[in-house]
Amino acid sequence: MALASAETPALEGALTPSLIILPEACLLVFNSVKASTHSGDAIRRFSEPALGANREHLAAHITSARIAYAEAFASMQRSSRKPGVKDVLENTSANNVAETAMELARSEPSETSFVSKFVGTLHHYHSVFDVLSQADFSYLTLIWGGMKLILIMAKNHSDMLTKLTDMLVEIGLDLSRVEVYLKLYPTARMVELTSMLYAAVVKFLQEVVAHFQRSAVLQKMSSMIRPFEEKFGRATDRIRRLENTIQKDALLLLALQRSSLVRHEVDSLLQRQHVETTLGCISSPSPHQHPRIQPKLTTLFQGFEYQATYHDSLAATYSVTSGAWKQWFAEEQRYLPSDLAPTTRLTQGICDAPDAQHALQWVAQQRALSPHIPSAYIIWARGMTAHSAIASLIFQILQQRPVVISQHNLDMRMFMRANASVKALWDMFVHLMRVLGGCLIYITMGSVGPDEFAVVEKFVKTVQAWDGPPISVTIIHPYNEGFTLVEDATDLDSAYDVHPSLTTTDALHHVLMLELDVHEVSDTIRNVLWESIWRETRYATIGVAFTAVTEMIASAAEEHSRQMVETHELAADVRDLWLSGVRRWLDNRVAANSVREQMQRHLDIVELELRDDVRDTISRHVKLLVFRIDTDRLESLSSRSLTQPQRDRVWGRMQEAIRPGTVSMFCASLRDTVAETLNEYAEVPPRNAQQATVAAVKLLNGRFGWNSGWRASFSTDKEEVVKAIVKGINVGFVHTIHALLEPQDS
Repeated sequence: MALASAETPALEGALTPSLIILPEACLLVFNSVKASTHSGDAIRRFSEPALGANREHLAAHITSARIAYAEAFASMQRSSRKPGVKDVLENTSANNVAETAMELARSEPSETSFVSKFVGTLHHYHSVFDVLSQADFSYLTLIWGGMKLILIMAKNHSDMLTKLTDMLVEIGLDLSRVEVYLKLYPTARMVELTSMLYAAVVKFLQEVVAHFQRSAVLQKMSSMIRPFEEKFGRATDRIRRLENTIQKDALLLLALQRSSLVRHEVDSLLQRQHVETTLGCISSPSPHQHPRIQPKLTTLFQGFEYQATYHDSLAATYSVTSGAWKQWFAEEQRYLPSDLAPTTRLTQGICDAPDAQHALQWVAQQRALSPHIPSAYIIWARGMTAHSAIASLIFQILQQRPVVISQHNLDMRMFMRANASVKALWDMFVHLMRVLGGCLIYITMGSVGPDEFAVVEKFVKTVQAWDGPPISVTIIHPYNEGFTLVEDATDLDSAYDVHPSLTTTDALHHVLMLELDVHEVSDTIRNVLWESIWRETRYATIGVAFTAVTEMIASAAEEHSRQMVETHELAADVRDLWLSGVRRWLDNRVAANSVREQMQRHLDIVELELRDDVRDTISRHVKLLVFRIDTDRLESLSSRSLTQPQRDRVWGRMQEAIRPGTVSMFCASLRDTVAETLNEYAEVPPRNAQQATVAAVKLLNGRFGWNSGWRASFSTDKEEVVKAIVKGINVGFVHTIHALLEPQDS
């Protein structure tokens, strides 16, 4: 019988407490009701949304409970002799627990056995017999005591099935209520408690099934010796405690909802005047042409004017393929939340190939969800300096709040000093964050260098010492010892990977747009797009190399073991155990990550930045490809995006071109290493599958670990891999053009 749907409740539409961000003018009003850090943490423990892992855990317990309930149902059906209960068990639908529970509760046995009635009557008058037994009638006390014991034991057996039925009714009714609680409040804590409840129900039902799987004689003996309370008491008490806790949590979440709604209503009234003022400050379609901003813009970017409109141009370029990145930006937000928080927050991610598209997704999200707080972002480009990066942040803030120039007397002399001194520039940026009530910052870097190190260090130290209004800073950069890291920095490369079929083809498409002259862009934008195609393909090469190595290990293990069987150096059954152990090792996440990490770090010998000679080679190839396209077909190239099947095909061709270079770098001694491992394995063949797995994993870890001879055999000739990457990019351009020229329905 199904207790609940195996699918977890949807989060859409759920009422979860939210933190209302008040305008600057209203902060003093709500200082008395703002929670402290500790109380905020306490509230988050109850209201934090459930993650996918929590819901998967709950689904597993629901499935187990459904199976256990079905088994208990069948066992009671076989054992019950009560007509009313048996009729309900046989005829009630197994799809609705509440309905079943109500029918069980309404059902009463039409007849009660004579023995049960007699035992019940005697038990009712047992106190009278207790008084009579006190009289001095020789052995009457002993006789009555024995008789009473037998009658109580008989009554225990009679009551067992009735109490079990009542408990199932109670479980069915309560779980239906719990399911509604979970749909209304799908928080992590509620999911955890519900999961614990289902686990407790499973344990109880398993004990019920075990009881009814015994023979009739053993059932009666067990019922007499161990009554219901003694046998099932702990399990039923735990179920009731968890149900009570869930009900209390639901009441608490309801109170939090009401508090949040009240705050929201008050906030809405107080924000009317603030919103009217804010709407007048939001940037126009061409904010850099604002009469207050234009002179400051010229002064601020004096010496590097080409970077003044960098981010506007980049956004226009990326808009062609931005739709494909929404799901991956949502995935990044799981690990690096960058929305507005009630307290100052710094989130730092480590990624060898940050996705610039996420910055555009981020700014669209923040300016839609938090328009009252200025937001700015940096997509670091080669040639950018700490000075130009901070100037860009200031310019973006002024675009959104031009009125701040007059309100806070930001005259031309201040901008001239800022242009002459990076310290004065930074002080202006910090001043703007304070007077505007906070700021949202998103920085993504794909390169390393002194300027990158300095910017990251400055932001980390500023956030750690910040005592102003809440700010939120997100920084993503490659791994390098030169960067200042916070303790809770997130390794995004190990957390998730955007599929290379998207990252590589997206970069190819953007460079292709450059050659088609779809958008007029600066040299800075061109450099960013060319760097992106190199960086994304270089990073994807790690996955190509890992696949090549693991496939070759499996192939070598099978080939060498077959040869040893043919020469009678290895028994066939031992070979099967060997291959099973190799597969288990390849599937082991820890071992796989170790192998991948070694290759990734060795690929650092291939420059992260695109070399000029490599760019020239690829650029000549692309120009010739575009030149050969018929003029009447060029329009379709600039107006279409790739479908996912087309992206998969292009990436598949690129992998075929890149793979030989990775094999040359990582697989020179791989087959010999596998053969040596097998020879050592064959010296002391295992006796069973468990020993085989342990032996194979231990030997392979030794041969392919960090200090192994295999790692020492990696080729240091980076040109083989560079040529393979160049070939892969060139092949990618060919097939990207073919895909964009295909008919729309293909």
